[in-house]
Amino acid sequence: MFKNNFTRWHALVACALWLVFAALTLVIVLRGLDHAAQRPLTVAATVAGSALGPMSGAICRGFQPCCLAFSLSLMPVCLAGLAVATAVQVVWLPEVSWLRVGRLVVWSAGLLLWFGGGILSLAHALG
Repeated sequence: MFKNNFTRWHALVACALWLVFAALTLVIVLRGLDHAAQRPLTVAATVAGSALGPMSGAICRGFQPCCLAFSLSLMPVCLAGLAVATAVQVVWLPEVSWLRVGRLVVWSAGLLLWFGGGILSLAHALG
């Protein structure tokens, strides 16, 4: 019933989306964080933490209570999207080319929701 349908395409999509969102996070933090030039470790931690999706804003502000609360409020939605996208990859479906493409589309959508939560949390933290 369950099968591992993760391919190298899944890894490539995940890496490509993370790199895009890491670059976007870098631009946002450099422009929005107070005294970003004097806080290179905070910038680096936030960019690396973009892999943690909605926790980016909390990381950016040193886990201040309001930023942490906002990031954690985004977590259920973002995590649910990622969980559904992952579940679609392991549920057995017939080997049909359009289903393989559909799996990749669902995987991409789940990752977009996950990484997009990071941008929303940065908007709160830096806004």
